[in-house]
Amino acid sequence: MSGVPPQQGSESMCAPSGEPAFADPTSQLAEGMERLMHLFLKARQHMLDKARRDVDWSTFLLMSAVVTQGPLRVKELAEQVQSDPSTVSRHVAQLVRDGFLERHADAVDGRASLLTATAKAREAVDERKQRRNLHYEQMLLAWEDGERGQLAALVSRFTDDFLAYKTTLADTDWTVRPATRKETTQ
Repeated sequence: MSGVPPQQGSESMCAPSGEPAFADPTSQLAEGMERLMHLFLKARQHMLDKARRDVDWSTFLLMSAVVTQGPLRVKELAEQVQSDPSTVSRHVAQLVRDGFLERHADAVDGRASLLTATAKAREAVDERKQRRNLHYEQMLLAWEDGERGQLAALVSRFTDDFLAYKTTLADTDWTVRPATRKETTQ
């Protein structure tokens, strides 16, 4: 099912028998996720470099959130994308100027405004999703439908668990400390 080319230098992660050194599934998953995140970051930068004249990635995420979950206040939108409200506000202003979003008075709180997506935003989001899905179709061409469905379900479950656990990960001290003398003599 993998179809994933081995990581450069992966031979160093193999036991002498040629079997992966990470025999337990949790270690394999952790290694795979680190590798995947690295590849995503590289691919994201490549796509951003190619799309300089297009709506950039961060504004696309904002626009997509308003299309799927709007109408939203700027503060709610910032929470949805887990970004700073002032940064989101700056991007929203550009999206309003470009005709992708509109501001409307909030009927509940007259001091606030709600963001809604325009038809132009919905078309842009739909077009991007169709292009994205075509790439995934090509990438997973050799996979059975059942394998795709299983991966989708597991990725969704993993993402939910990652979101629930991410604060603990962020608060973990990842510093590698040299072994004390007592530890090295045992």
